[in-house]
Amino acid sequence: MSANPRQSEEATVLLCRFCGHVNDPSEPGVRCAQCGAFSGLEALDVDEAQQRSRRVRLDFLRNRLVRVAIIVLPLLGLLIYVLWAYTGLPPDPPQPTTAIGDTSVAPVPGDWPQAGGSATNTSAAVGSFGPVDDAPSASGGWEYAGGAPIVASPAVAGDRVFVTAEDGSVVALDRHTGAALWRYDSRLTAAITPAVSEGMVFVVFKPGVIAALDESSGEVVWSKRLPVASLPSPTVADGRLFVAETDRNLLLALDAATGETLWDYRLDDWVIAPPAINDGLLIATSNAARIHVLNVNTGKLRMIYNAGEGRWTRGAPVVTDDLLHVSSNGVRRDGNRARVWGIDYRGHRYPLERPIYYVRTQLAVWGFAKQPPVQQGTVWSTRTSGKQPYQPAVYGQTAVVTDVSGLVTGLDVSDGAILWETDLAVDITTAATIAGPVALVGDEHGRITALSVADGSQQWVATLDGAVTAPPVVAGDLLLAPTAGGTLTALRVSGNR
Repeated sequence: MSANPRQSEEATVLLCRFCGHVNDPSEPGVRCAQCGAFSGLEALDVDEAQQRSRRVRLDFLRNRLVRVAIIVLPLLGLLIYVLWAYTGLPPDPPQPTTAIGDTSVAPVPGDWPQAGGSATNTSAAVGSFGPVDDAPSASGGWEYAGGAPIVASPAVAGDRVFVTAEDGSVVALDRHTGAALWRYDSRLTAAITPAVSEGMVFVVFKPGVIAALDESSGEVVWSKRLPVASLPSPTVADGRLFVAETDRNLLLALDAATGETLWDYRLDDWVIAPPAINDGLLIATSNAARIHVLNVNTGKLRMIYNAGEGRWTRGAPVVTDDLLHVSSNGVRRDGNRARVWGIDYRGHRYPLERPIYYVRTQLAVWGFAKQPPVQQGTVWSTRTSGKQPYQPAVYGQTAVVTDVSGLVTGLDVSDGAILWETDLAVDITTAATIAGPVALVGDEHGRITALSVADGSQQWVATLDGAVTAPPVVAGDLLLAPTAGGTLTALRVSGNR
């Protein structure tokens, strides 16, 4: 007995293979009622059509979710990275357990507790100073013969002077007599200025050993071995000790009380100079052209400033409340193009900042833009007549920069204008140190020349027994300078306190 044709038609439906919609075959037209497709309709019985419809719809939903995920997840990852890298979102590194080297405490007049005189690296003595023409005297001074080359400035804290030598010794001297109070022998080369704070003396030995010594006895409080060499002098500030893994281009923040690593940051090249720290920001340089501004608490990057291809900023940065100052050597094509910079270091980088700056620079180079872009942070840069300048010394409104060629330049820190230039006609071996009205400069003939900060005129000259190997230190009425013969000489400066 044959089936009723009408019943057969009701048992058959049209399934859209594209969207899974079940179409009533009695509806007019040959298109899917949902997606409009006309080539994907298939006649099936109702049960099979419903099963196939569910599979098609699930496949369609899964494919849609995959496509959305392919678009959304990278965007979400980029958003998370931008928030983390540019806004300082946690996780944050551990915080120091003490406040050793508290930068909120005013510097002690007459002390020189670390390289550059303080965490800001200004190389300016703190205290009261006599008239500009008060020359130092050997009378009442002293000499310490280290028995090995001394190539770094000493540190001065309270009644003690701390000095390192290349035979690996760290010696504490009586400030008034030069008598040795204690000696620590590491048998590892040392060429740094110690950092002294809260009864601890922090030293770095070239092979990569960091040691914290008791200020009164020289006993080791803690020590830490790095995997590679470390060249810069240590800097202590707000419970953190900053050292470097030079060969790995790393700047490290250690807990000053324990030596535990709090955070690290990788720069562009060898780290050979100590950082500068002010108001929660840390400025670091390397054997390259880029200057990095970090959050001192987290080690996260805030800003990068590029001095230009071939302009290496090897010296330590110098920071004041207003500006950051660095010096850079001449470019490879022309060595006589040294520069000194005044940079606003409180800015923030933004996504794609460096690529956008590069593209805009290239457009200006090729004539597609009238003016080259101004790099974020630029306040001024001044070309000097020198070839290879040392780091600046800054006091008040004047920055003093020495150059290996013998040139000493005074600049206005607000706009970079050259105030004066003095040619000493001798190879200069040290950066300048400012002591009130004079800037002190050491040279290869063992002379320390005092120039007026106001006009660059020569005020006096003190002659030592060999080439001056590190910047002179002025601590109260003492002028201290190491020489190539391995001697640390202390001269008395009348009128200073």
